[in-house]
Amino acid sequence: MSKKDGGAGQQAKIARVQEAQRQADVRAGTDQINTTFDSQFTPDFFNKQRDNFLKFQLPQLDDQYGGAQRELTYALARGGNLDSSTRGFQQGQLQKTYNTQRTNVADQANSYANTARAGVEQARGNLISTLNATGDATQAANSATSQAAILAQPAAYSPLADAFTATTGALAAQAQADRAQAIATGTAGVGSGLFGTSGGSVRVTR
Repeated sequence: MSKKDGGAGQQAKIARVQEAQRQADVRAGTDQINTTFDSQFTPDFFNKQRDNFLKFQLPQLDDQYGGAQRELTYALARGGNLDSSTRGFQQGQLQKTYNTQRTNVADQANSYANTARAGVEQARGNLISTLNATGDATQAANSATSQAAILAQPAAYSPLADAFTATTGALAAQAQADRAQAIATGTAGVGSGLFGTSGGSVRVTR
C-alpha cells in the first residue's frame, strides 16, 4: 500500500467517524426537540386553545342574542303583536340564527385548535430540518425551547361580529317607517307588515 493510499484511507476513516458523530448529534438533537414539544404541546394544550376561544366568543353571542330579543319585544309591543303568531315566528327566526351562529363558533374553536397543532408540527419540522443541516444538537435544543415559548403564547381573538344585524336592522327600519307614517298621516301606524298588523290605528293628538 502506498503512502498516498494510506493517507486516503485515513481521511475516509476520519470522515466516517465524523459522520457517525454527526448522526448521533442529530438523533440527540431530535430527541431534545421532541421532548420539549411533546411535554408542552399535549392534547390538553390544544383543547385549551379551543376552550379559550369558546369562552371569548360565546358570552358575546349570548349578549347579542339577548339584545336582539329585547329589540324584538319592543318592536312587537309597538306594533301591538306581542300576543300574535308573528311573535312566535320572529322569535323562532332569532333562535335559528343563534343556533347557527353557535355552531359556527364551535367550528371556529376547533379550527383554532387545529391551526395551533399544525403550527407546532411545522415548527418542529423546521427545527429538525435545520438540525439535519447543521448537526448542532445544542442549538437545536435552545431553538426548540424558544420556539415552544412563542407557540405557547395566548392567541389574539377578534370580537364577534354582530350575528343579528339583519334582524335588528329590519327592526330599526320598521320603527323609522312607523314614525314616518305617523307624521305623514297623523296616526300611529301599525307597520308595513314585517310583524303583521294590530288591527287598527290610533289618532295622534296634535
